[in-house]
Amino acid sequence: MALTLYRRHRLECEGKHAEDSRSGEFEEGRRGWKKCACLIHVSGTLGRRFSRKQTGKSDWDEAKAVVATWEAAQSWDGVAKIGPPAVAVPAATDARITIERAISAFTAEFQEHLAANTQKKYRLLLGKLKAFADSKGYVMLDQWGPIDIREFRASWGVSLQTAAKNMSTVKAFFEFCVSNEWMPKNPARLVKNPRGRDASDHRGEQKLPFTDDELQRMYDACETEYGKQHVKWSRVTHHERAEGDYVRFNYKWSGEDLPDFISVSVYTGLRISDVSTFHIDRLQPTGEIHIRTTKAGTHVYTWVPEWLQERIRTRVKEHGPLIFGEHRTKDLNVITDLWRRKLNKLWALCGPWKETPTPHRVRHTFARILLQRPGVTVRDVAELLGNTEQMVKKHYSAWIPERQERLTAVLKAAFNERPRPNVVEIPKTGTT
Repeated sequence: MALTLYRRHRLECEGKHAEDSRSGEFEEGRRGWKKCACLIHVSGTLGRRFSRKQTGKSDWDEAKAVVATWEAAQSWDGVAKIGPPAVAVPAATDARITIERAISAFTAEFQEHLAANTQKKYRLLLGKLKAFADSKGYVMLDQWGPIDIREFRASWGVSLQTAAKNMSTVKAFFEFCVSNEWMPKNPARLVKNPRGRDASDHRGEQKLPFTDDELQRMYDACETEYGKQHVKWSRVTHHERAEGDYVRFNYKWSGEDLPDFISVSVYTGLRISDVSTFHIDRLQPTGEIHIRTTKAGTHVYTWVPEWLQERIRTRVKEHGPLIFGEHRTKDLNVITDLWRRKLNKLWALCGPWKETPTPHRVRHTFARILLQRPGVTVRDVAELLGNTEQMVKKHYSAWIPERQERLTAVLKAAFNERPRPNVVEIPKTGTT
């Protein structure tokens, strides 16, 4: 049985934690945790004797070093007991793999072909897994069991949907370990995702695009309000309220960047990462824009109106081939975060909103506009979005006219000729 380390808080705890309460290293690593110098204790079985003991250390690394000495000696006093000569045992324990080594191997296996954001998600989740293992005192991979997986999942504090996505990564990690014969079985496979209202409620699957009125509100706010701020009187700066609607500009603003950004997003259905790094090479002389390449190597294009073509070419003259500016960093998360902040400021000026606006809702708007046009099929939209027809029907069914028309025709054929009762007019009652 592995030893468990925990901090036991005293009455004079500097972090104001409750007397005799306990905390682990993983818990203390969370943001906002108030540190203290309370001593770290250990409990478990050594030399077939269970005990709880104080390490005399308040630092986790120092406490682990003390416990490692006790474990090596298999004694709570750190002194190995003298006994009969040990019988030679095959070095089976040499095959045991540490958690740290398994994580490093798993990360190296996929870092060459996984997207940068996917690698980042793996690193963050596996970092939490390593910290949780440290808090439990686990060093070896085979110390993990199903109960540990459940406790690890409970420590996330996320929605059921996010927990299910994280669990798929955890299962993939332990499945990788099983395939390398480091573990006899995958402990995460024995843990089922919890089902609740959030997991069974499919109302959130229907995507929410922007309406035409909401798009117009954004364009109007870009033209009249974005980048302008009132000067108000302050006791600190002693500014006086000035006359006029807009009296100070925090920075030079042309009123064109965000409308162009929104227009390119709406008319192409590109994600925010692709729009923020939009290169003029995407635009063909015929007005078509390259949006993606299929697995078969076929290029998929969407056509944009002439006025938007002209806006894109104008931006090339002003800003270069990257129409929304060239960035010093190559980190896509940093680039997209800049535009997320700009969009959030704009949406704050357009509020209140019935549904929270997000950049991906602009992509849904692209699908909504197409599906509302006669003659546009689900297959057409699926090809442009890079989704399957089933996914488009699932997420955008409310904007598929032929679906409702087909259902109405089916209902008419089924019930139009059915027997019906004689309708008798109900006499009206007199009123005085």
